[in-house]
Amino acid sequence: MRGILAIDPGEHTGVAWAVVDEQTRGQMAITAVKERLTDGSVTISGPEAKQIRDLYKLWVVFKRRCVTQFMEPDWIDLVVEDFVLFPGEKPGKRTTVAERISWGLEGYRMAMYDRHRAQHSNPSQVKHYTDIVWQKSGAANRFTKRSLLEEANCWIVGREHERSAWAHVILRTNVLLDRRLP
Repeated sequence: MRGILAIDPGEHTGVAWAVVDEQTRGQMAITAVKERLTDGSVTISGPEAKQIRDLYKLWVVFKRRCVTQFMEPDWIDLVVEDFVLFPGEKPGKRTTVAERISWGLEGYRMAMYDRHRAQHSNPSQVKHYTDIVWQKSGAANRFTKRSLLEEANCWIVGREHERSAWAHVILRTNVLLDRRLP
């Protein structure tokens, strides 16, 4: 089993999470995501600082739930779309909001981890820190087709950003399944 929380950051940030079986050989990512054990998705809007705090809370709740129910901490992935500003795009606040939210979340998580370690009597026994899995938007694009998202039971009417986050969940599942090929 694998817990995956994926984030598609921006002015409206899509988040999707699921627990999937990434162990079955020959299984397709679409099927693994369709047969997920638990799931959810949400769109977060608002000022960047609020989004960063909201994302952190979602991540902590998801990871804690996975660990307390049935997983080791390193069986849980935090996937974030790796935003790239393409040539010709006008730089500015609107075009770089995804970067600021992504790296703001990473900085916030680091600060909370360091704070927890400093307060712990034995810092070597402090909770696990999950590195971010950065995924290019173009790589997840192949999973944004309506037919694929419907097959994976991830098509959410009117929730474009959540659908993008689901595409990142499917991509991550696909990568994990590829590693299990015979």
